Amino acid sequence: MEILSKAARNLQIETAYMSGASVKTLATEFGLSQTRVRQILVNLERSRRTIRRRLEAPLRRAR
Repeated sequence: MEILSKAARNLQIETAYMSGASVKTLATEFGLSQTRVRQILVNLERSRRTIRRRLEAPLRRAR
């Protein structure tokens, strides 16, 4: 296994999960606990939601 930055690792985890990999499989593959993999996935979704809201905010004020 190659050494990745945390951001790159998290992106690979998310991509694999969205492609159907289980949390258990990802935990084993990346040497993490299942809980940590779930935390990573939740945090990525929260970040996306925040970015989406910030991008849409100026549009809501303009109406």
